Amino acid sequence: MLSRVITSLYNEAFAAEGVTFAQASLLMQIFGEPGIRQMTLSKRLQIEKSALSRDVQLLQRHGWITDAVRAGLFLTETGKQVAGRCQTRWKAMHEQVGGQLGPEAVEALAQISNQILTLKIDRN
Repeated sequence: MLSRVITSLYNEAFAAEGVTFAQASLLMQIFGEPGIRQMTLSKRLQIEKSALSRDVQLLQRHGWITDAVRAGLFLTETGKQVAGRCQTRWKAMHEQVGGQLGPEAVEALAQISNQILTLKIDRN
């Protein structure tokens, strides 16, 4: 439920750019690491490969990502501008949410997230 609430808040913030929180995250990651491979993004952002592929295709249709996916993902000039605006929105939302929750709650959430990411779930 927490994930849905936070995602909803961030989706609202990014709606003005015409992207979802997940798509904005992709743009910002590609901006920070031009040529990144889809598999690396999938692992880093914990996104299913099929969902990532759909978002990449959508961003390509908008003209924000080059279509040379085999060479890695690169932003077009327009994509770089959108990614920059997304970064500004993300920072503002991060500060707003952090300010409303307070530093202790933010730290507790970070610790929980780190613990969840390191869980080794026995699937047998």
